[in-house]
Amino acid sequence: MKTRAALIIAIILGLFTYTLPLYAGDKEYHIEEKTVIEIPVVGKITTTTSSYLSGCRLKEDTAVKMHNALIKMVSDSDGKSTETVLSNLCKEVQWQFDAESAAFSPHSFEKLRELKAAQKDHHETQIDMGSDQNDIDDLPKMVREILGYEKNINGFRARKVVTSVYPEDSDSRIVVEEFYTTKSLALSRISKARKDLSEKLGYEEDHVEGIPSLVDVIYERIKRDTEWARPDGEIVRFVIRLLDEDDDDIFTMKYDVLEAETLRYQEDHFALK
Repeated sequence: MKTRAALIIAIILGLFTYTLPLYAGDKEYHIEEKTVIEIPVVGKITTTTSSYLSGCRLKEDTAVKMHNALIKMVSDSDGKSTETVLSNLCKEVQWQFDAESAAFSPHSFEKLRELKAAQKDHHETQIDMGSDQNDIDDLPKMVREILGYEKNINGFRARKVVTSVYPEDSDSRIVVEEFYTTKSLALSRISKARKDLSEKLGYEEDHVEGIPSLVDVIYERIKRDTEWARPDGEIVRFVIRLLDEDDDDIFTMKYDVLEAETLRYQEDHFALK
């Protein structure tokens, strides 16, 4: 059951968290991402992220909306939350909103790394999967296919991968669909920038921040046991469905890249307000 546990742990870590070599400063790259999660009792959760990259600067605006009426009723913000983060990878500074001062405050990457290390020392949790990470016999049955043709997904030409996971001693199954494209410069630039930022902030390889990094973590964990290839490029759609014995949805998560474009530089896209 190790792989199923890895999937579930990675999903939980990545649900509510969502870097940069130097690029020409007269242009910017922009992407729009949306994730919709359906969880029993909790209901639907929608996360949208707008990302802008120009020169050394990466700005990401993330909004989370809880659709459950009860959660909205007891929430001070009607079940909605937003976060804006601006990072400068050359100067190694990140601006975050400070609730006390009601303004954006700069934090050096060095200070953020120190804070992260201190938090890890106080809250580190060991997860015991109960099995040898190198024991291939622990993997549940998987049926996997990488399609040899491309499909049009949100305007991107993408290769599709379908994986069905059959956990032991269970009538349920997990169906995963992935779509990859090599046709978007904006998507590849921002993906590289995010990875650079993660490294500069000192995050470990299993750190999950958004769906693309969730997919990377899943692949790396599975590859410890068996060869696990995937198409080149960046992911533009990722769907997980947990089905019961009647093939009804128990849990679903769908991630889409809705837009990916190269624009002329606009200063207001990087303003903090």
